[in-house]
Amino acid sequence: LMTSSWLTHRPVEKLVKICTLCKLAVACNVQICGPRECKNAPFVPGYTLGGKGFDIVKMERKESNVINMMKWDRGNRSCLIYRNAYLKNVKQKIPAAVTFWRTLPKCSMKVGSMIYDSSEALVGDSTSPISNNWENGLNMPHANGWGYLGGTHSRETQYGIEKSKEDKYSFTKHVVECSFYSYKIASSPPLHWNFLQAVKSLPRKYNSESYQAIIDTFGTHYITGVLLGGRMKAITAIRTCKAEINGLTDTAVKDCLDVEASGTHKSNAKNAEYRQCQKLKKKMNTNDKFSSIFNDRQTEIIGGNNNGEDILFSPTSHPNARKAWVESLKTIPDVVRYSLQPLHKKATEKYIIANALKNVCYGSFITANCCPAEKNLATLRVYNLHATGLYGDVITETDGSVVVSYGSTIKRTKVIDNNNNPWWKESFEFGPVKLSKGQKLTFKIYDADTYWNSDFLGQCSIDLRNGDVTNACYLQHGTFFYTYSVKCAPSLQGKLCENYSRSPMDTELAEVFHSRNGILVKDMWKLQSAQNNSSKLYYKSDHL
Repeated sequence: LMTSSWLTHRPVEKLVKICTLCKLAVACNVQICGPRECKNAPFVPGYTLGGKGFDIVKMERKESNVINMMKWDRGNRSCLIYRNAYLKNVKQKIPAAVTFWRTLPKCSMKVGSMIYDSSEALVGDSTSPISNNWENGLNMPHANGWGYLGGTHSRETQYGIEKSKEDKYSFTKHVVECSFYSYKIASSPPLHWNFLQAVKSLPRKYNSESYQAIIDTFGTHYITGVLLGGRMKAITAIRTCKAEINGLTDTAVKDCLDVEASGTHKSNAKNAEYRQCQKLKKKMNTNDKFSSIFNDRQTEIIGGNNNGEDILFSPTSHPNARKAWVESLKTIPDVVRYSLQPLHKKATEKYIIANALKNVCYGSFITANCCPAEKNLATLRVYNLHATGLYGDVITETDGSVVVSYGSTIKRTKVIDNNNNPWWKESFEFGPVKLSKGQKLTFKIYDADTYWNSDFLGQCSIDLRNGDVTNACYLQHGTFFYTYSVKCAPSLQGKLCENYSRSPMDTELAEVFHSRNGILVKDMWKLQSAQNNSSKLYYKSDHL
């Protein structure tokens, strides 16, 4: 863990060497001032936001301070005071732990957007506000199948995970960021008293429970640098398979949400993106905005003054709402970007790895985003084959066998000798099949006298339909019985699996899986147990 010693930064000394007295440094941006001026000057906006603990798994800034951000005395009863150009050059002091405080150029209000084809992809981007490599100093696994290490319990991740268990979703993210200030934490800053006491209370020998208590309070990392300002973020959930089956891609939805979030839908109708979105709405027989049609959304606004309204997409927001929000960021900023350093190695690694998310998807008849590759896809199982009253040989009873075929796939039973009422034990898995009206499941029954000499006893060909079906067909001599089971691919339903179906996860699976297609490393044993005990488990993994 960190030590409590700290040093004054020499670059700052050089910067202010000509400004040793406040009264002689009126024109300077930064001043070294004495105790009287330091006590009277307010701190810079957002001065307590750096130096706090941070939980990389939850992407959550902790309320507990690792660094003492209230101390302004640099060791000689002096402080650094800056003129804040955004607040009419008012003089404001910085904490002793802060270095390189500065104002940033005027921000752009450009809307950025991304698309994610699954909740797992959303997890992968949840650590994007971190500007440095948060894994520095940690030994994190990156072998195939490890999936995602950070952000697996973040707010946006939880939203995506909850939606993914209801149905197959993709997600769009629209973000507007505006930064006015930045600063870094000195390399050896003064530590907060509460953090020092917590560290001193740790046992001499490593104890996972004691160190986990530190993580619960202070997080896995501490914040060493910040960009301060504000951010508007909206994550929109799109029922992926429903959109695809109806001829509307999630990319098209994102592009039209881009138009509405940026405000270009209010500009001239000659805009190409605007015209394309109008065509899509006409195709859907609606005049509603895309943000109203696709309104399952999580919105977050950090920094500044906001009454909770969605100023990215809300049709009722005041035209000056964004401008007022941006102006308020100068006095009430929040952290837009972080730099982090780990607080501990072993305990932090153990905690992060236990909460890592492994990818677990299912089926060979689905696309990379776990949707069915096309309509009419299903699995086919044929079993419970038997017959009564067969007649093949005159002297002996029938040596019966069955050939089962669907499309180009052919399965054969073993021969049962001398039995006019055979019961074949085989259960045939045809795997993914495509159902169609012209494609039939065919049974051919033989009396196999020798391998190359079999008498054909008859056949029956049937149209498949979704569900479990037991039936019989009549031969010239005897009756043949069969059972088949057709299960539509996820997100499909109907007689021939031709229609879209909302596909919530099975309750048992939802308790095992963290997201629709991902499971936490610490819960892998639950998956193995479920595979051993549940016939409903159609998920599979190559990394168990």
